[in-house]
Amino acid sequence: MTEEAPGVQDLFDRIEKIRPHSIAKKEIAFRSAGVRYANKADLISGNGASYFGGRWNPQSLRAIYGSLSVQTAVRESYQAFNKFGFDKQSIRPRVIAGFEFKVKSLLDLTDSSVRRKIGFSLTELLEEDWQAIQDQGEESWTQAIGRGAYRSGFQGLLVPSARDRQGQNVVIYPDSIVSPSYVKLIAEDELPPHPSDWP
Repeated sequence: MTEEAPGVQDLFDRIEKIRPHSIAKKEIAFRSAGVRYANKADLISGNGASYFGGRWNPQSLRAIYGSLSVQTAVRESYQAFNKFGFDKQSIRPRVIAGFEFKVKSLLDLTDSSVRRKIGFSLTELLEEDWQAIQDQGEESWTQAIGRGAYRSGFQGLLVPSARDRQGQNVVIYPDSIVSPSYVKLIAEDELPPHPSDWP
């Protein structure tokens, strides 16, 4: 078994202790995706997040990111555009799609008492530069929280949005989803075709 970095095992132990406080949720969430990935094979596969990593998942852990409002989804999807100040000629088409999920065990990081139990403030979670940490070959604390939650049997996280302070996101680990839990696209037959089927 791989030895965890200092403090990470303690974090995992704290997450395990709050497993009884997990929340169930059935909801519709939204994703804004580039046209190339806005197809039914890719949109909720979690493969992109696994390949690139994300705030709440290290590389190799599949994760489906969604927002609980369309406005939050749009703000999340244009974070790089806004952060790096791309000019208007850099804009590319995107598709907003919905998916319904039903899960029995989310780690609710929108709850201040849960954050206190795992030892992080809201500011620490939302302002950590996970991308820079990952680029240095390390795992960020938010990624470690996601990995610890998955390891403890949580099916995902309910998290505050770093791009829309009034918004909430859900992060679902698809490898933890077994019936009666589910994640399913809404109006999937109206999504663009997979790039392999493009003319």
